[in-house]
Amino acid sequence: MKRLLTLTIAALALAGCNSIAQYANTHHHGSSKNPYEGRIFYTKYLNPGASPLDARIQRDLDQLRANPDQATVHNDLGAALVEKGFPKDAETEFERAVNDDKNFYAAWYNLGLVRESRGDFTGARFAYGRTVHYKPGHALALFHLGLMSETSGHPGDAIDYYAKAFKYNRQLLDVHVNPLILDSKLVAQALIKAYPTEHAKESMRFQGTPAGYGEAAKKP
Repeated sequence: MKRLLTLTIAALALAGCNSIAQYANTHHHGSSKNPYEGRIFYTKYLNPGASPLDARIQRDLDQLRANPDQATVHNDLGAALVEKGFPKDAETEFERAVNDDKNFYAAWYNLGLVRESRGDFTGARFAYGRTVHYKPGHALALFHLGLMSETSGHPGDAIDYYAKAFKYNRQLLDVHVNPLILDSKLVAQALIKAYPTEHAKESMRFQGTPAGYGEAAKKP
């Protein structure tokens, strides 16, 4: 779990439920109160003058106090809170981001990451599914769906997800790009499914005539 949370932090840094209401916390929609007007408990751990990360969090909070309906700011604040060590509060921010903009696939993906790291696999699967719905070629979301399918004992579904992920982004096969590739035992099958023609060609290694072959037969 610690490893997955570490990878989640890295992924969110790069990224910069039958319904969402089933998993979401209370949101400002339907209420006249701005949830950022009062004191938020994690702010007591911030030192904006000494930490660029804390300054980023404080900047986002100030923007949301002025206008809480900003999906991109919720998303950025969520990513910063994961890095700061507040994954539950980060989850709330990603939920608010997709509540403000349901098409915001980056926030859906980030929501999937933080839910998966916290062990909420049902919620993570839903969020990754929404990511792929709004961004069909989102290779990372497809890979995570594959990994969760493999872990839960559905190898067929896992291979399908992996195959799609690798077709969209072959770099996911690189352990330096995607360390979680080491957690899968189905990569070979997924590659065959993703590249059946290429696999067949690569397996056919035709040999040329060896140097000097037949020369002995020509000698008297």
